[in-house]
Amino acid sequence: MGVKRFKYVFFILICMIVFPFTIHAECDYQRQAELSRLASNVQLTYVYTETGFSVIMTNLTKDLYAVDMYSKVIPGGEEKTFSYASGTVRFDIYTTDSSCSKEKLLTKTITLPTINSLSFRDECKQYPNFKYCQLWGNFAADDSTFDSELVKYKKERAARLATSKGNEIDVLDIILDIIKNNGFVLIFIGVVLVITGLYYFVIKKVRK
Repeated sequence: MGVKRFKYVFFILICMIVFPFTIHAECDYQRQAELSRLASNVQLTYVYTETGFSVIMTNLTKDLYAVDMYSKVIPGGEEKTFSYASGTVRFDIYTTDSSCSKEKLLTKTITLPTINSLSFRDECKQYPNFKYCQLWGNFAADDSTFDSELVKYKKERAARLATSKGNEIDVLDIILDIIKNNGFVLIFIGVVLVITGLYYFVIKKVRK
């Protein structure tokens, strides 16, 4: 090997050591489509407990990871559970595949309902159907408004109960009046029905 050729080869080797080649496989269309399908399968649900909302993330495979709206990185794998307050929670989904990791695959969101803080008042335990005692909703009512509306609700509720009870008494009175004023007629009808029933029973038995 000539000196010049040896120097040339030696120079190439030095360059490869000092400046190593970095080869990245391209993210082809099929792989991108597969990752997008996996990302679309990620599911978000929530449950409510006395301490707040728990968001449950499923189907986040090891090929994926998510980043929530607070920049928290969520690795793929098993089912994940997180605690959040009311409102819309956003998750951006990426892949761990180094050849396809530059672009976001998908964004998943879930909207958590607003909890009505007034529903935790002691009055709501006794009057759960009062409009300001509903668990879900954003009710902008101060103490004065709550108390005054509750007084109205109590009055309306008492009036409805009194009317309902009065209607039941009226119906009972009507039935008693009919029996009292038409006792003979009702007894006669009853006797006729009994005789008719016995007649058909005897006839049917004889035919057998």
